[in-house]
Formats: sequence, C-alpha cells, structure tokens
Amino acid sequence: MINNQIKQIFVLFLLFILNACKPDEVITPLAEPGTIVSIDLAKTRKFVQRNEKNEGEVLIVGNCTKPITSAKVKFKNYFSGQETEWLTLNVDDSNGFKGTFTLKGGGYYPQVIVQNNGQVLKDTLLPQNFKVGEIFAVIGHSLAEGQSPYTITAYDQQWCEIIKWPGTNGIDGFWGRFADKLRIKLQVPIMVYNTGIGGSNSYEWGQSAYGLEFKSLLFDWKKRYPYSFFEDRVNNDIPKSGIRAILVMHGENDYALAENQIVESTRAYIEKTRDLLNAPKLTFMIAKSNTNIDIPEVAKVKNAQKRMLTEIPFTYLGADLETVSGSTYRWDSIHFNFAGLEEAANRWNDVMTPEFFQQTKPYFRSN
Repeated sequence: MINNQIKQIFVLFLLFILNACKPDEVITPLAEPGTIVSIDLAKTRKFVQRNEKNEGEVLIVGNCTKPITSAKVKFKNYFSGQETEWLTLNVDDSNGFKGTFTLKGGGYYPQVIVQNNGQVLKDTLLPQNFKVGEIFAVIGHSLAEGQSPYTITAYDQQWCEIIKWPGTNGIDGFWGRFADKLRIKLQVPIMVYNTGIGGSNSYEWGQSAYGLEFKSLLFDWKKRYPYSFFEDRVNNDIPKSGIRAILVMHGENDYALAENQIVESTRAYIEKTRDLLNAPKLTFMIAKSNTNIDIPEVAKVKNAQKRMLTEIPFTYLGADLETVSGSTYRWDSIHFNFAGLEEAANRWNDVMTPEFFQQTKPYFRSN
C-alpha cells in the first residue's frame, strides 16, 4: 500500500515537471567551465577625472575565451559611488566586448555576464576596480619626487593611486598620504602622477620644454630633459584619464636664478603643457616652496612665486611649504624628514578647498 502511494506521488511529480517545461525550452547551466573573462588594461579607461556633476566617463574593454553573442556589466559600488543597473556591452566577432558608461564619483568593481545564444558562459566580478575622482600631476625637484628612505606608504592604496616613473625605483614621497587625506575629505578616489625630478630647477624645465640649450651636469638638453619625461605623461597618460590640476614644487633649486628668469621659465613650461593638451585654461598650483631663510636668494624666489600668481593666467596658490622648514621638518635643511612629509601632505590638502574646485575647470579624458 505504501509502495503504491510512493509510486503515485513520483508519477504526479514527473507530470508536474513535464507540464511546467514547454517542449522547446532548454534548461541551461549558470556558467560553462573553463570560460575566462578578462579586461584589456591598455584599452580600458578605469580611473577618470570627474566633472562638476560628480560624474566621469569610463571605458571598459575586454574579451572572453569562448564565442559570445551578448554581454552586460553592472558597476558595483565599493566606495562612495552609486551602483548601476545592468548595462549592455557591445560585442564583436572576436569574442570581445566594450562599452563607455557614465559613473558617479566613487570606486567600483565591475560584474560582467557573457552569454552565447542565451546560455550564460560566465558571471564574474572582475578584480580590476574602476574609479571616478580627482587627478593631479606634479612638476618639481627632489622634494616633489621624494627621497628614500623618507617616504610614506601607509595610505589607502585601493582608492588612491600614485603613478611613479616607469622602470625606476620611484617612491611615494608624501603624495600617498596627501591623496588619502583628500580622499577622506572629498569621498572620491584620488590619483597623483608623481612626475617630479630630483636635481631640476625652473630654468631647466622651461628651456627643455622647447628644446633650448642650457648647461647641466644632470640633464641632456638635446634630449629635452627634464621636461620630456613629464611630456610623456602629458601625451600618453593624461588624455586617457583627464586631470584637475598640475601641482608645482620648485624653489629650493632656483636660488642661483634671476627673479625674472624663474617667472618666465615657469611660464614657458606651463604654456607648453597647455598647448600639448589644447587646454589653455589648465590649472597650475604654485607652492610656496623654499627654505624660508632670511637671505636675498630666498627673498628673490618668494617674490617670483608671488608674481606667477598674478602674471600667469589660471594659476592658484598651492601649499605653503616655506614654513615647513628647519630641523623639525627637514633632515638636511632642504629635504623633508618623516615629519616634513606628513606636514607637506597636510598643507597640500589644506589648499584643496570647495572654492578651488568650484573655480577650476578640469581637463577631461579625450582618448
């Protein structure tokens, strides 16, 4: 009796399943083993400068190891952003996918689903994060570049990026700490292209921007050093990310220059940079950078830095570093010790005011 009841229940269950599934329906697996989805980092634009609406346009380009007919992405919010709906990606005949999307300021990880004729091949959260925030680059000497062993590496490296010279042992200096302070204040990711070059002065930057001759034991003017190092970032990286402003830290190596020479050299590399980006209103912030010693050479530098703010358009006062001086902050009277690095980060963070962001117009991604 019990066995007959079990058989009847089993038959009814089979009839329910057959009735629920139409003959032309196919139950597909959630994913196909061995499918790999990856991002093409050379073509993807995953950190971009935000606009006045707190938005930025990212580009995701990737591929799948198996044929796909459709793909979609959802940008999942992991830091202060706004999660998107599912967004359609364009696919091509070589199993690739791409899409350009506007995201709110914040940090994201992309979830991607690829399909072949309705069958889900892969549903994955990719490990590369996407960021919409504030981006800066640096012009300057060794105080800007940083000097080992004086560097601060304790900062949020997930949502702050310090881009150093490729192929070198570049260090973070104080820029990571600055970025982290600004990240907390603005609640968006921060990127800094650390393009300072130790041993350089304003005259060498101005002359090399145009390939003009100058004498130096460190830099070959025929190769347009030191500016050509920075120019590589301007031509190849900044158009892919956009930028808010260039942060200038010159002064300590300018004591042998004439006051007017300092001003005009600064004007030269500023104008060259704006020409390269076709951005005549690109913002430059001029730090008060000197040792603050009461001698004529320092007074000359101070006056030159004041003049830049009135004589060169679209320049703003940067960090007050001249009072970050003496043995408390500088280990050799010139270069920052750890206390100096911390205070330099504070001073740059201090000048990043709401008024500054309201008054300045960023350069947006063009590539």
